[in-house]
Amino acid sequence: MGAEQIARTIGEQQWLDGIATPLQEAVRKLFESGGRAGREAKNFLHGSALGHPLHPALIEIPLGAWTLAAIFDAIEVAGGDENGAIADKAIAVGLIAAAGAAASGLTDWSETDAAAKRIGITHGLMNVTATGLYALSLMLRKRSRQKAIGVSIIAYTVAMSAGFLGGHLTYGEQIGVDHTATADKEEPENFTPVLASSKLAENKPTKASANGVAIVLVRRGDTTFALRDTCTHLGGPLSEGKLEGDSIRCPWHGSRFCLQDGSVLDGPAVFPERLFDVRERDGQIEVRARKE
Repeated sequence: MGAEQIARTIGEQQWLDGIATPLQEAVRKLFESGGRAGREAKNFLHGSALGHPLHPALIEIPLGAWTLAAIFDAIEVAGGDENGAIADKAIAVGLIAAAGAAASGLTDWSETDAAAKRIGITHGLMNVTATGLYALSLMLRKRSRQKAIGVSIIAYTVAMSAGFLGGHLTYGEQIGVDHTATADKEEPENFTPVLASSKLAENKPTKASANGVAIVLVRRGDTTFALRDTCTHLGGPLSEGKLEGDSIRCPWHGSRFCLQDGSVLDGPAVFPERLFDVRERDGQIEVRARKE
């Protein structure tokens, strides 16, 4: 069985939902209990303010530190480093950095579903196991370096395996990617009729299509907004979402986007929504892709 098939098989294990679903609900309630501060912390951990997921950046620190430790452990075993100080310090740095990576990863995972949720919890449990093994190795290093290095080898193997599942979440399940990234190849460059003006009610998100591209129209007073109907987080339909002032919230995972500039106001989305220029002519609402 290939590595990709293993990841897909994990994604099919519905029994994992019994562990994953209550944990996701607990994470969401924790942030909700913090009110505004909780929302800001959640947005920070998602990376919404950065315009890029935070977790992939943070995970590089512990993995890099533990890779350095593996190299210097190998040097020590070969007789080139008698006290192993560099490896020990690298493991300690990795343990400290793992806390931030875990917090951001847990936050992102709490807003996933189906296969991604199951693969994600397996990824997380493997990382917790690797972290625990590294902590054990660090404690053992003053007593038995041979045993400590052996534990580190196991920990590194588990961490790299977890990293593979993390990669599958991104490239296989499309977690943490912009679900509208290739939209500019489809969107109309010239004004295109999408809906009769009479059919667009005030303050009611309405789905339309521009050359096969799903968009959401929102009329507020004398202004009509048009955004891609696909949420950048996981592709939820914004036309089924809720208006909150001059913003719209995705019905799937709660990402909130500004109608005026498409910016992310609340995660889990980190990428802004794509906008369209709008005009009304001859009783028709027309849109075209907005140029950056």
